[in-house]
Amino acid sequence: MDLAIEKNQVEAVYADARLFMELANDRNFFLMMKSPIIKSDKKIKIFEAIVGDKINALTMAFFRIVIQKGREFFLKDIMHEVIVQYNAMKGITAVKFTSAVAVDSTTLQKIKDMIEKNTQLKNIEWQTGVNENLIGGFVLEFDNKLFDASIAHDLKAVKKQFMDNIYVKKF
Repeated sequence: MDLAIEKNQVEAVYADARLFMELANDRNFFLMMKSPIIKSDKKIKIFEAIVGDKINALTMAFFRIVIQKGREFFLKDIMHEVIVQYNAMKGITAVKFTSAVAVDSTTLQKIKDMIEKNTQLKNIEWQTGVNENLIGGFVLEFDNKLFDASIAHDLKAVKKQFMDNIYVKKF
């Protein structure tokens, strides 16, 4: 990021990091990058063939160095950190909203409005997801904080209360 700032290519490097994160979600790409059998020069050629000219020269040089040094397994974490640093520079807060079922757009907008109203967050980048294991309710994550309003969480709390009840003999 320091070199990207110096070369005035922060936006391009950020876009490249986002592109890489999309690629890293592909199972075949991830397994190819992780494979110890495929040599680093072959990985670089495959990577260049996949991205073509979509990636900035500065970022591509960085990818080449990391792959040549045998550290390609860490690229996903590195690119995630690039995105985190970019968001910190721009004052963007990533907010992840996960619910048990898909939420319609009007309900989601009400939730967004409530979060923006009740917090000091200004620039919010929303991520939404569905996790059926929550049973009901939702989980909200931002700024290393977790607000768990799911039924699964409540059930675990009730179970813990019953297990810790000193007035009932444990079996």
